[in-house]
Amino acid sequence: MMFHKNYHRKTLFLIFVILMPINSSLLAQWHHRWTVFERDLGAAFSLDPYHSYISLFYQIQKNKPVYIFQENESRMYRDLLFRSYKPGYGLFEMTLYPTTALSAWIKSSYKDFYDEFTVFKDINLIGSISSGYQEPWSASFFIGQLAPFLSMNEAEELVVAATGASGLVLTGGAYQIFNNCLVRSNWHRVEWKLKGESTQADLSYDWDIKAGYRFYNLDEIANTILFGISRKRVNRGKFDWRWSQNSVSEFELQLPVSNNESGISRFKYIYGRVIPFRKWMVGLGVGVIYENRREYDVEQKQFSAEKEESWNLYLTPFAYW
Repeated sequence: MMFHKNYHRKTLFLIFVILMPINSSLLAQWHHRWTVFERDLGAAFSLDPYHSYISLFYQIQKNKPVYIFQENESRMYRDLLFRSYKPGYGLFEMTLYPTTALSAWIKSSYKDFYDEFTVFKDINLIGSISSGYQEPWSASFFIGQLAPFLSMNEAEELVVAATGASGLVLTGGAYQIFNNCLVRSNWHRVEWKLKGESTQADLSYDWDIKAGYRFYNLDEIANTILFGISRKRVNRGKFDWRWSQNSVSEFELQLPVSNNESGISRFKYIYGRVIPFRKWMVGLGVGVIYENRREYDVEQKQFSAEKEESWNLYLTPFAYW
């Protein structure tokens, strides 16, 4: 009887995990902009199983810079980076990573149930949906440039072909995740970020490039300098097997800042492909995370005495409308 109960419970959970990303395009996305004292004021909201947020921004400078859309992505990054040294906007954002928070909460509160999904050593099906974020939620303050990139359409009208942001980001939170367990600790991160997205007809892509410093505020874990880049490019309704097309990729590297540590503290890489399916673009991302640091024991509520190397597998389904 217990076997059947566990079997049904596991089956229901797996169905829930599979359906979450498929329904993501049907969830709420909203944004609006107002003009207050000749300056822009805006708000945005997005509900997604992997990355949900609510944000508010305010225009500091009255004069808005004009950005011309470039087909070459690297030129867009360069133009935005060079103009972001003079802040034009301030933004506050609250971010939630639902699948990450759910996965870590299950392991922290129901470890026996979590262990039932272990398929091989450190590979756990519940843990594999967390996408490797290091916190369940965060609060951020950004100061820099938010910019629309303008282009000319076939009717010779100016249209917004892409939007981008570049500047200094301060981020912090009250919980961190180690070995997919929730750990209560105040942390903060300082980054210079370059981020944006573009949607033209059936082609859309977005990017996120960052470099900075993460303060873990834990005696057992060394603070790190970090570099990361993520990119998504989707050509809706078309097959394209080139590695950079119809693909999603993410790379992150953290190096310890400590006299007693060297080498790589954390390395993350995820790569996925999407293909057309009726009106959808669906696919799967497969990634690995390597860590060389003290491991956290959820039962003992403490870190190990020595650093340990670990590899973890992550699976991320995709579905775009």
